[in-house]
Amino acid sequence: MAALFDSTPIGPFSTSAENVYLDGIAVSYSTGTARILERTPERIAADRIDILGVGVLLEGEMQGVARLREFEARSGEILLFDIAQPITMTMSIARSIQLAIPRALAEAELGPVADLHGLVIGREQATLLYAHLVKLSEALQSISEEDAPRIARTLLDLLVVAVHASEHADRDAPRLMVGMAARARSEIRANLESASLNVASLCRRLKISRSTLHRLFESEGGVQTYIRTSRLDAAKIALLDSTNEERIGAIAERLGFSDAAHFSRLFRARFGETPSQCRGGRRDG
Repeated sequence: MAALFDSTPIGPFSTSAENVYLDGIAVSYSTGTARILERTPERIAADRIDILGVGVLLEGEMQGVARLREFEARSGEILLFDIAQPITMTMSIARSIQLAIPRALAEAELGPVADLHGLVIGREQATLLYAHLVKLSEALQSISEEDAPRIARTLLDLLVVAVHASEHADRDAPRLMVGMAARARSEIRANLESASLNVASLCRRLKISRSTLHRLFESEGGVQTYIRTSRLDAAKIALLDSTNEERIGAIAERLGFSDAAHFSRLFRARFGETPSQCRGGRRDG
């Protein structure tokens, strides 16, 4: 599979693979260091390879763009891609399993391969195919050639099950996203004073990808904007609290604004007055 891409190493490079062919389906168990893989229109026109690629991540992560679809996949997840369409991906040091399925065979079971380009199947939906491929690597030496078509049939059936499960999960996604967004907002509110509150820490705590987190806050202008706005709101509440004698600079620093002048500009842009005017207005009242 890697030979179908233009590869740019990220640091020292090494890779190895064990390949097996099962009744037209190629299976490759590979290990490699970090790299950028690109399937360009020029490369596509030159080799005219026509397959559905299936990347199963055992360790590591990859992210990129499949034509116009951005994707991010992590360990335990599956990436599908149409080798006849452009794709660019960045892979960390990774162990993976790749399947190369002829287009006609894939489309007989899954419909247009082009529609699957850049689809990421989550860990829960991928679990049957993932587990089967791992066990298959341990049993390859004991499988007879005459049984290869049966193994290929099983792989294709499990891929279909994974795709259907992913489609079902997508139908439930709006409801799930609402609940996930509520958890994300609660996590942000609980950690407004934490210096470690950022995209990476939220992804770890919520066990979601960066792309999913960003989708949750698209309507607010992004997660960083939501965090900043929430901190400004908390600062205003503190300034309006008649029992709070904390210095304005201390409030700003406590809520993650290390630059007092920058805090004042942001506060005025949001509320139409400076922090000092806000506190002064409280006292005048």
